Amino acid sequence: MTMKIKHDDDHTVEVLDEVGMTFMALVTHRLNTALRANGVSASEQRQEICAQFMFGLSYELDAGWFQEGETHFFPKVCFLERAKPQPDENLGEVEVAHIPNEASSWHEYAHGVVSDYFENDESLVPPIPTGSYQNGNE
Repeated sequence: MTMKIKHDDDHTVEVLDEVGMTFMALVTHRLNTALRANGVSASEQRQEICAQFMFGLSYELDAGWFQEGETHFFPKVCFLERAKPQPDENLGEVEVAHIPNEASSWHEYAHGVVSDYFENDESLVPPIPTGSYQNGNE
């Protein structure tokens, strides 16, 4: 099977920005859950921590780089679509790789995503199904 790669301005703006905001909401939810579990009880404090973290992470993914040896690496989050796994596989083969390009501006959405999450009683609205391997809602 040949993997298809989607990496252009139109796809980033029309599809991946929305997917990116969903991903940011999931990360915000997981960070908020960890903060609560570790004694940060004030909602306002958790919201501020989540907003600072999400903005910094999103900016790194939009424009940041780090150096390893002599090479500069620019981190990006990509999203994969997979085929149904074969009986002896945990994950199916990658069919499509969605890779945001420079049209992405996740850091511009970060504060809005975090605000929406906290305004919705610290819950994902609408609910976002998740899972690992082929299992749902882990």
